Amino acid sequence: MNKYYAVNKENNLLTYISDNLVSLKDVIALNKKTVNDFYILGDVDMKYVSRITYIDGKCIYNNKKFWISAEATEILNDYENHEVLDFLNKSVSKYRYETELNSNASRISAIDGVAGEVDYNISVGNEFISLFREECIFTDFETVTPLEIAQKLLTVISLVQTGSFREAKIVLKQIEPDAFLTVERLKKYEDMLDAADAITYATKEEYFYTASSEE
Repeated sequence: MNKYYAVNKENNLLTYISDNLVSLKDVIALNKKTVNDFYILGDVDMKYVSRITYIDGKCIYNNKKFWISAEATEILNDYENHEVLDFLNKSVSKYRYETELNSNASRISAIDGVAGEVDYNISVGNEFISLFREECIFTDFETVTPLEIAQKLLTVISLVQTGSFREAKIVLKQIEPDAFLTVERLKKYEDMLDAADAITYATKEEYFYTASSEE
């Protein structure tokens, strides 16, 4: 079943969710607001990997702040004046951008609490791995083999699959560059993990548990 979301334009916060557009508009009117006060988003009935990675040199891959911001929408107004690149560094069409804008904004707006953030990271993590595999498919391996790459990234991939982007990035930084995992490519992966990490990490005041080693 499709869901519809109303995101407040003033603070970019998800305010209402409904199973249909009519009831969503009724709720908005009931609370003495108008549709113009919100971004109305709907589920996109398609499953595909979110490919857009850089806009004007800034990594925005699955970034939850960017995709529900006014900036993301405003880019459509003068799209030809922006450089929008996908994971393979190819230009992205305006149609593709608008489709991903609706899709990403919808699923980001549906995030519910910390458990929802973890679930979101796991979903994006699996998409990230799919994109990485695509990059491997289009690479002519000469001095390094796919198996060697897989062995080097084994821990990173395991962490990404559980949504542990922060930990994956730490391990990624320790990997020795090679003919495939170049400095530039590793930096791209780090940028993507940083941008897509939706988890709001606890502070000292918010900790429930303590994990310490006994001497």
